[in-house]
Amino acid sequence: MKFLWDLFEISVNCFQGFVMMYFPFKFLGGKFSDKFTKNHGALFAVLYAVLISVLNLISVFEHFLAILYVLLIFLFCITCLHGKAIHKLFASVFPVVIALTVTALVASGTAVFFKKTLNEVFVSDDIHRFISIVTAQLLILYLIMLSLKILQKNNYSSRQLSHNEWALIIVTLLLSIVIGALLVLISFDSHSPRGMTYSLIGIVALIVINIVTFYFIIDLSKKNIAVIENEKLKIQATYNEQYIENANTEYNLIRKLRHDNKAIYQVLDDFLLKGEIEKAREHLKKMANIANERLIFIKTDNDFANSIINAKLTMAKSFGIQAVCMIVNNFTGIDDIDLCRLLSNMLDNAITATSALNKSEKKLSVNISEDVGTYTFLVCNSIEKSVLKDNPKLLSTKKNKDSSGLGTKIIRDIADKYNGKCDFYEKDNLFCCSVIINTDI
Repeated sequence: MKFLWDLFEISVNCFQGFVMMYFPFKFLGGKFSDKFTKNHGALFAVLYAVLISVLNLISVFEHFLAILYVLLIFLFCITCLHGKAIHKLFASVFPVVIALTVTALVASGTAVFFKKTLNEVFVSDDIHRFISIVTAQLLILYLIMLSLKILQKNNYSSRQLSHNEWALIIVTLLLSIVIGALLVLISFDSHSPRGMTYSLIGIVALIVINIVTFYFIIDLSKKNIAVIENEKLKIQATYNEQYIENANTEYNLIRKLRHDNKAIYQVLDDFLLKGEIEKAREHLKKMANIANERLIFIKTDNDFANSIINAKLTMAKSFGIQAVCMIVNNFTGIDDIDLCRLLSNMLDNAITATSALNKSEKKLSVNISEDVGTYTFLVCNSIEKSVLKDNPKLLSTKKNKDSSGLGTKIIRDIADKYNGKCDFYEKDNLFCCSVIINTDI
């Protein structure tokens, strides 16, 4: 009989280990494959089962030792799953909170219903304990799968919540573990039916708090989606205005090119009439080089980047600014709206500053590189004197302070959002803005 109980408990521990690892896998996605086993999920599930067995030898209920479960799941997340650290922490804490609260609720309910002590429910090898264990595991599985279904139904995305919102949610979940552990410990020391009932009510209240927290996540996510959509519309309206301005600029450039072409044809006609073929060919090559210098066309896999960079650099050319661009082919992991805002503000600041210079030689360079999920955006422009010396905080010099001067703040905010950094410095008569973005954290 003892052997069968041990086999039953090992099976339950393995089952729970699988469920605990399955939630973060589905929530974050695997690094190596879309298969659970190929991301070492089975290995960590077995490790989780072993950890449960070891802790059961130390205590009948894990209480504060449950932090070890969180650490093991977090190790699985950082080694085998995608996502940022704060999202991996949530995926590690959330299933443990569900498992502990459900176990405590079912055990306390069993104790009250069958008029047993909580210690008897956890250690007795009888039908009451069997019912308690099976019920708890089925409830844990149901709640884990329901949570994943609700998150997927609401098109949940980890970036729809800010770091501060994530921090508040995770703190609430961690406090739930602490409060739940204290209630269970109190139940162990209480031998009166009233004390057991009070502890059961406390655990139910704790579960309600976590249910409210969960739906708070969904509701807040929906609201943030609406904010993002509104921001997209505002950005789209702004870019439409810019495209109209760029179209006017490009139209004037075309008119100028047509005027220049007339002169070119006249010169070519004169050379050909005189039979000076070599001079005509040299003149054609010279004009072709000039035309190429006036054309700017960046082609990447991202249409947003293409539109912003091509429009901005064409504008720069119209101001007589020599523009050079070296860029990556894709921007995996960067939200399109963030990419638009970053590129637009970096280039706007550089073009505005450079176009106001009195010097004849004006330069602008754009260099975007990528190394293992880390993108570096570097935009440099010519200066006549030190900007940082006269304006170290980079405050706006425009008259309308309410609608301008936000570019630098937006750039810094986007860098912070991706756990990167933003730096402004001067080198070789150039003012440089460098932004580093991490997409695999």
